[in-house]
Amino acid sequence: MPRVENPPWEVFNTYFVQRAAPVIITGSPLFSGRNLTLDDLTRPGPGDIPVSVRSGNYLNIKERRYEEMPLSRYIEEHIRPWEQGAATAADGSALPHYSGNTPLTWEQFEALGLKAPQCFDGQKFDAPRLWFGPKGSATPLHYDSRDNLICQYIGRKHFILFAPSQIPWLYMRDYSPAWSSISDPRKVDLNKFPLFARAKAVEVTLNAGEMLYLPEHWAHFVLNVETSMMVNFWPEMTPAQERKTKLKKDLYQLKLKFAS
Repeated sequence: MPRVENPPWEVFNTYFVQRAAPVIITGSPLFSGRNLTLDDLTRPGPGDIPVSVRSGNYLNIKERRYEEMPLSRYIEEHIRPWEQGAATAADGSALPHYSGNTPLTWEQFEALGLKAPQCFDGQKFDAPRLWFGPKGSATPLHYDSRDNLICQYIGRKHFILFAPSQIPWLYMRDYSPAWSSISDPRKVDLNKFPLFARAKAVEVTLNAGEMLYLPEHWAHFVLNVETSMMVNFWPEMTPAQERKTKLKKDLYQLKLKFAS
């Protein structure tokens, strides 16, 4: 996947967005200034922001448990112990607790001391989504129905990506998001999922200070290589997109009903 240093917006839009071609952008002024630390995020203000925390076997979305807590508590109870060598989560789970997909108000986003990218032409961003977790926390394989700008502010994340052409081999279900029955593409039972052997992946690591443009319908599994804080931005859905999404979700549920 190409890495392009701070391209002019019209270049980014013409050569990547309009072609639905993923790209990593480096050198953006969004990331200028002092690097954030855990101490910055636990002080009053940022540390008071409520975050949604996943626990249990959350790679299986049916087995996830959720808890809400202030960001400062999450860092002290679940980030710092893992950085200091904890082998299991506080509740004994093998997976570390993960603050994933927390919607932020723009006031909360600014309280974190972050800068947002420019949205796509003629569109506005939906609420920013915060993803914060220690090494080993992960998001199962899925795809979204909107273009995505992924801004990495702390640490590194590793992505295993599959282009839309690979979706027939990924055992997807539901829509917006569409989840794969293969939660972790690093560990696949090919006797159970034989079609996955045909799937071709692209793997990239996103470093702090980089931004990934991921077009809609690109399936992705995401692993935190080290303590990582990322915020992703989806454009607001138009009324037509909302109707299309609802129709596809309704058709999927109808298909399940008749299948049972």
